[in-house]
Amino acid sequence: MTEPPTMMKALMLTDFNRLELQSVPVPHLNHPLDVLVRVRAAAICGSDLHGYTGRTGRRHPPLIMGHEVAGEVAAVGAGVRRVRPGDRVALHPLIYRPDPATGRVVRQMIGMNLPGAYAEYTVVPETNVYPIPDTLPFSTAALTEPLAVAVHAVGIAHVQPYDRALVIGAGTIGLLTMQVLLLAGVREVAVSDISETRLDIARQMGAAHAIDPTAHDFAALVSELTGGEGFDLVYEAVGASATVGQSLQAIRDGGTVVWIGNSMRFVEVDMQAVVTRELRIAGSYGMNERDFRRALAMLADRRVAAEGIISRRAALDEGPTLFDELLRDEAVVKCVFELP
Repeated sequence: MTEPPTMMKALMLTDFNRLELQSVPVPHLNHPLDVLVRVRAAAICGSDLHGYTGRTGRRHPPLIMGHEVAGEVAAVGAGVRRVRPGDRVALHPLIYRPDPATGRVVRQMIGMNLPGAYAEYTVVPETNVYPIPDTLPFSTAALTEPLAVAVHAVGIAHVQPYDRALVIGAGTIGLLTMQVLLLAGVREVAVSDISETRLDIARQMGAAHAIDPTAHDFAALVSELTGGEGFDLVYEAVGASATVGQSLQAIRDGGTVVWIGNSMRFVEVDMQAVVTRELRIAGSYGMNERDFRRALAMLADRRVAAEGIISRRAALDEGPTLFDELLRDEAVVKCVFELP
């Protein structure tokens, strides 16, 4: 395998609502356990779109975003043993390292606190590199991270066989959560969204019911679908007051609601409904190593149709104008940068 170049193309967030394609140095291997990865696919997360606009306050320019990534090992540090140049890999984006000043372990994420994968190369520790089979396309392997988020969320709720579940929000996380719930043995999954395009995708992926809450009396339809009881499990994958309220409307007494959506810092909650109906509310954030490994196995075994949510593919050169396009077009569920 040829030596990596000294310079690379990178999509740099230079200011909020401004991305520039720049030529920057290829990152160095600063630690003997570092791995340099040639990026072959990097998916655009909703959090990256919000980072682009500055809405969440978690990404600060200048920054190379991108944390859903797969590629090829280009170079390894002297202490690396698990992989070698040429290996195909998916990357776990969360990096845990001790703070030299305090000795405490600090969690950072590529594309948020560290340079990310909207570039030709990125660097992560050996522990964050997971080999993938030749049969798994890079664009699909790049979705291991969001699938792991769905795996984590489903695991939090202690799913029981033959539960009825509702997923609110048919974006990437919602659609993947629906598929993981079906693998976990639920009786059926309903999906709610205001986009007919996304609801069509949900139907194709196995949703028993596709609900547009703006076209129906939401509470009445939930009652009809569940025999008046409500769903055993509800997953909210939007993160807004209206959909959080719907999650409480749709759950049965004593049921479990899992909030995955993380768009708004504050939402309105009917506290009396939570207390008097003895609802269990759980937040789900990110994933762990076991979730990531399980998600990668699901993709490799083709148990989850992740490629079905990829509705736009783009070259890195399209990046400076692409984010505005995606913010305008809600029909695009997942866009993936594909690099040669």
